[in-house]
Amino acid sequence: MSTLDDIINSTENLEIKRALAIKMFFSDFKVEDICKLLNVSDSFVSKWKMIYENKGASALKVKYQGGPGYLTEQQRIQILLHLNNQPHCSVEELRDYIEDQFGIVYQSKQSYYDLLKAGGLTWHQTQAVNPQRDEQQVLQKREAIKKKLEARKTEILSGEVIVFAEDECHLVWGDTIGFVWGQRNERTEVPIVNAKQRQTYYGVMNLANQEVTIAPQERGNGENTVVFIKQLQALYPNKKLIIIWDGVSYHDGHAVQDYLSEVNQGLEEKDWKVTCIFFAPHAPDQNPVEDVWLQGKTFLRRHFYENKTFNQVKQRFLNFLNKKVFNFGKAGWYLEIPQPV
Repeated sequence: MSTLDDIINSTENLEIKRALAIKMFFSDFKVEDICKLLNVSDSFVSKWKMIYENKGASALKVKYQGGPGYLTEQQRIQILLHLNNQPHCSVEELRDYIEDQFGIVYQSKQSYYDLLKAGGLTWHQTQAVNPQRDEQQVLQKREAIKKKLEARKTEILSGEVIVFAEDECHLVWGDTIGFVWGQRNERTEVPIVNAKQRQTYYGVMNLANQEVTIAPQERGNGENTVVFIKQLQALYPNKKLIIIWDGVSYHDGHAVQDYLSEVNQGLEEKDWKVTCIFFAPHAPDQNPVEDVWLQGKTFLRRHFYENKTFNQVKQRFLNFLNKKVFNFGKAGWYLEIPQPV
């Protein structure tokens, strides 16, 4: 069954799509709205606007109709080399490239899919990244943390110092919704009273043995952060704790700073009972606990049918993660522990 997007994107409507994009632009539609409605990129709008202004409406027409074998071998190699150098590419971008270079427009999208695949690209979801992220700063911070821990490796190996990566997770009931095999053309419905009902968890990974400890809290704030630190101290009495976490405001707020001053008062830095170190800013992927939360939510999605209430969701999430050992390579970014032979 065809969808609206299938019809809009069909090759026979390509000329109309170009004309609509230009007409909408000159009718003061926002480019982002044009892209959303016509399923095109902003470069598509910019390109055909420029062509229209320079060459007129006749330049919007499709010049040629190619077939699966229409490209020469040399042209195909050029396209594959082009794709190999692209971090990502849409069907729309590839279609524009082939038409610009060779004057060919395929009737079937499958021809473009085959070229994208042959060019080494795969279909996957885009990932958000903070534009303020500084990759060099991320690597420098990782090395700085590793160097600091290396200086205390003897204490860490003896168990005198425990090193944690820490993070908070805000689990909502809607996190249990995912993909599942179901009957064709039928909705697969999951009974959820309130998809936004939520529970906050504080979690740490012991970087020496990669064991995870998590605890529920009402919300993430300075006071609850102090409560969690105290819980860790109770679990590891008479140990020095090093906690590596992100720069969320309450990690460095008055409640946490007052508590650190209280427990570390009068001690040299090497003897502090609790030491806090920050990951690089805008780089959540540097924290292995982020991967722990992903494991927990994936588990919930795979077992959605077992969770009839949000209390069951919370309990299964806690039971699945708490005290579990994960073998994540990220732990080795900061602390290399010799493994027994």
